[in-house]
Amino acid sequence: MEIKDKPQQDPVASLYLVDAYMRWALLGAEEVVGKQGLTVLLRSHGLERFIDNYPPETLKISGNITLGDYAKLSAGLLTFFGRAGKSMVVRTGRLTSKYAIEKQSAVYNVAAKTAAKLLPWGMQVKMVLDSMADGYNKLYAENGQQLHFKVEDRGHAWAFISLECPLCAGKTSDVPMCWGRIGTLKESVTWLTGREFEVEEVECRATGSVACVWEVSKSPRE
Repeated sequence: MEIKDKPQQDPVASLYLVDAYMRWALLGAEEVVGKQGLTVLLRSHGLERFIDNYPPETLKISGNITLGDYAKLSAGLLTFFGRAGKSMVVRTGRLTSKYAIEKQSAVYNVAAKTAAKLLPWGMQVKMVLDSMADGYNKLYAENGQQLHFKVEDRGHAWAFISLECPLCAGKTSDVPMCWGRIGTLKESVTWLTGREFEVEEVECRATGSVACVWEVSKSPRE
């Protein structure tokens, strides 16, 4: 995998990230690489200001954190892990999602979780993805910024689509690089269903696509 900065300014990289999302990503990364490892990673990717200084756990946009900052963390994790990158970054994404599930009651509705148990597997998965897409869209709109997430039926799988992906903003890559989202999707679907589902990134802005797209299977793994 070869990740570089885009030769021209990517307007997506200048958009702002919700503060809590960066905090949860940093906490997840620290749990995987350790505090010392994360310090090295942050310093080597121009994110020194986050060393021992995580953003507040607030679902607001302070204007101090860009999607480009989030993408630097994503790229740094991939570089840090080398050959073991994918599995370790997916793990980081799952940990990030656990923090989010604990704090985002509007997105992860416990009452809906109970009701969803009566639905077929595929509809349970769609329920999670719809809640995530709608929750992200609403949260950013409330903070005065438009990000666009949506879910489409691809027949064999559900497609979770991000037109302005925070994980690769301002980056180019020879292969899809947004593996952290694989982890967050896996953990979110498992939270609702109690089962593991396959998730694969099939399109990525960093490779030239217009959006990042992850396909989530409609049936759990055997």
